[in-house]
Amino acid sequence: GAEELALLEKLLGLPKGNKYGVQGERKVPVLHTNNGPGLTGLITIAAHLVKQAKKDQLLGSTAEEKAVVQQWLEYRVTQVDGRSSKEDTRTILK
Repeated sequence: GAEELALLEKLLGLPKGNKYGVQGERKVPVLHTNNGPGLTGLITIAAHLVKQAKKDQLLGSTAEEKAVVQQWLEYRVTQVDGRSSKEDTRTILK
């Protein structure tokens, strides 16, 4: 979670400086900000970073594209996270 978000930040060309953490048993990612409350959840933080990088096209241009991107992000969190092995993850993604 948090490591993936730091990598996404780097791939988007954003300057380092965001502080990430996790909360709860499921280790839900949290982005600690200096400007108000933190953001919680992989999908929320990923969308925030994309918008911060001004690369909104990655989230989709049309309503249908936006829905498909949202669907894949939700699938990632609900079906892929927490799998016991890399083999399980590969099977799910196939």
